[in-house]
Amino acid sequence: MTCFVAHLKKKGYFELLGILVTKENAKDIEEEIAKTVGLPGEHCPAIWKETKVWIADPKKKAVLDRNLQKRFASKP
Repeated sequence: MTCFVAHLKKKGYFELLGILVTKENAKDIEEEIAKTVGLPGEHCPAIWKETKVWIADPKKKAVLDRNLQKRFASKP
């Protein structure tokens, strides 16, 4: 599992969004986060640094949450 995906999972972030993180989808989740925060193709430290900025900003966090839920949340 990628460095910051594992950290966010441990903090319960994905659980709150209704997303089950697995070995199989962790890389896709990382890529979606990188795309959303404007750093596709970057490496973990740069993506994580920007992701923390997004999570701290309520408007940006709402966009990030929505994009992740749209793609990865369990459908009822």
